[in-house]
Amino acid sequence: MNRSLHPALLALVSLLWGSNWMACAQSPEIDSLKRQLIQQRADTNRVRRLNRLGHLYLDIKPDTSYRLAQQAYRLAQQLDDKPGQARGLNLMGSSLSNLGDYPKAIRFFQQSLQISRSIHDLPAISSVLNNMASPYQAQKDYKRVLSLSQEAQQVFDQVHRKDTQRDVRTYAILYCNLGETYLLLNQLDSADYYLKKATPLTEQEKGRIVLDHNLYLLGDLHLKRHDTTTALSYYRRALVAAQQSNSTVTLADIYLSIASLYQATGAIDSSIVNARRALAAGQQTNYLDGILSASKLMTKLYEGRNNTQALRYFKVAVAAKDSLFSQEKIKQLLTLGFEEQQRQQEQVALEASYQNRIRLYGLTGLVAVVLLVAGLLWRTNQRQRRSNQLLTRQKTELDQQRSKAEQALGELQTTQAQLIQKEKMASLGELTAGIAHEIQNPLNFVNNFSEISGELVQELKEEASAGRLEDVLAIADDLTMNLQKINHHGKRADSIVKGMLEHSRSSTGERQVTDLNALTNEYLKLAYHGLRAKDKDFNAQLVTNFDANLSPIELVPQDMGRVLLNLYNNAFYAVAERQKTAPEGYRPKVTVSTQRSQGKVEIRVKDNGTGIPESVKAKIFQPFFTTKPTGQGTGLGLSMSYDIITNGHGGSLEVETQTGDGTEMVVRLPA
Repeated sequence: MNRSLHPALLALVSLLWGSNWMACAQSPEIDSLKRQLIQQRADTNRVRRLNRLGHLYLDIKPDTSYRLAQQAYRLAQQLDDKPGQARGLNLMGSSLSNLGDYPKAIRFFQQSLQISRSIHDLPAISSVLNNMASPYQAQKDYKRVLSLSQEAQQVFDQVHRKDTQRDVRTYAILYCNLGETYLLLNQLDSADYYLKKATPLTEQEKGRIVLDHNLYLLGDLHLKRHDTTTALSYYRRALVAAQQSNSTVTLADIYLSIASLYQATGAIDSSIVNARRALAAGQQTNYLDGILSASKLMTKLYEGRNNTQALRYFKVAVAAKDSLFSQEKIKQLLTLGFEEQQRQQEQVALEASYQNRIRLYGLTGLVAVVLLVAGLLWRTNQRQRRSNQLLTRQKTELDQQRSKAEQALGELQTTQAQLIQKEKMASLGELTAGIAHEIQNPLNFVNNFSEISGELVQELKEEASAGRLEDVLAIADDLTMNLQKINHHGKRADSIVKGMLEHSRSSTGERQVTDLNALTNEYLKLAYHGLRAKDKDFNAQLVTNFDANLSPIELVPQDMGRVLLNLYNNAFYAVAERQKTAPEGYRPKVTVSTQRSQGKVEIRVKDNGTGIPESVKAKIFQPFFTTKPTGQGTGLGLSMSYDIITNGHGGSLEVETQTGDGTEMVVRLPA
């Protein structure tokens, strides 16, 4: 059974920032806030009211909640209201988590956490940590969920360690979340411990916010222990509590648990009834996780009994799964995980470097003191002997420090290699998006001509039965033409896949005779479609001027493909940035040309983007230097490209640019 933390998690957001979760079902407060916002000036009070209204919509209309939080965040940015920015980002993350967009939700949570830590807002930090567990739980990363929940509790304990009265509501939520996490990890004793700690708190007025959630988790716990009677009792109590609090998402989870219990005991009809109720509750609030789980169960229950209904619910499950786990979201999640791992490694390397500098400074001072003492004691034999002993001891320490410094250097070199690998993986990710779009065209042709051919075969049979030989021959000619087109487009798809495999394969460094025009044109289309897959609003005019008389040359196709991808991606980035501020009439344009000049082969990639300032032009081929904002570039793309062209192929890579007028990158290779 797949479960979501978010009913309790979202309760903590409202709780830690002075909100009342139970008000979500009360329209008078929503109406009151709407009236206040009509007359409210653009100040910090408006930011707070927008965030508050967004919280009230969170469990009933998460898309509306997201728009309100976005308005609050933008206004908080204009006012330099850091707490308002953090709350808006936190609420945007919670809304997107409800809507199933986990990569963007995690990014918003990370930004909110960064701002909250910069202003040392401990309640906000605890709230974000707790809410961030929801998208990770949906991805079944339960260890990360447990880590975040425990850290949230530790921060909250730090805030309230001096309180004379216990915060019933928040501790009920924290214990309930920890109990659920241990339940998902199948650590039943730990789950039992925290759920029982939460139970007396949820029975109090302030803790009833998670009463329904805690009850159905206790039902899940007893179901895992095969005590179906007790489990069903808890589920029924949870249904009453959820209906009283109008928690539609929790209702979907409870009905699904009851359906699973009846399925396990063989009561299939009862299981179908409750699974259908779970699906209806999930669809009411667009709860994708609940829709997916309920429709999968309905498919299994109807399989063999009513295959038409089974197919219907299977389609519902496929649609929900596509929304939750699209290829783009999976790629973003993988990128997020890699970036987080990379950040941690860089932090460790920086801390090691700092410690080494401290040791070096201390050692330098210590050596200076030793030398001074040795000079003072040099006049006597006894002091000379003591000085020599001291110097010997210091030499040993110096050797130890040098060994540690060499080890730190090795770690830094390892980090550099990982950064280079990250750049290669980013290049492969860009190429993959382009491949997905480019291969769709020949596949569409194959599918269309296959369907038409099937219809022609049926007509052929009818004409043959009627004895109309002339019509039979005409239809046979059409079939032959269709098969030729299917074969042509099938070979096109095959060439695209082979090109992808060639790019993803580790370079052997062996040169091959290559059609440079074809290679240049292929990667141009893949780079453009890759960017369009990420940003469907982006458009640019592509102009190609290829030398038709250009003979094939020897090069390493995989390496040259990485160079071209880097140059194309930089050109598209430049025109996209200029388009944001350019007047009407500006049209992004990228021109690619090949020619033979002065005994060399040239590839020119020209854009009409922002250009490169003269002050940084000399640095662009240096490793780790980038003109892109933090997080959008590693500074390794042009450095790697320069190395591949100059050292790997004996050519040259030059830049011709003027600020505001665009850039032209020129690759020259031996003919």
